[in-house]
Amino acid sequence: MDDSFKRLNKYTGEPFKTGFQDESGRFFVRYINKHGNDGYYLEEWKKDFKSYTNRLKELDINPC
Repeated sequence: MDDSFKRLNKYTGEPFKTGFQDESGRFFVRYINKHGNDGYYLEEWKKDFKSYTNRLKELDINPC
């Protein structure tokens, strides 16, 4: 995936990484290889830790 189409984390200035928790408590899972109306890749977030860990298992992703 091209990093120029990934929305940047305002705290680090880098693309979001799996496991990042935002101020509302959501967990970042991944970027999806499809562009939204704003030109950035779509993002997958989960609302709580349990949903997040379940999704990682489904996708066979090891958190960073």
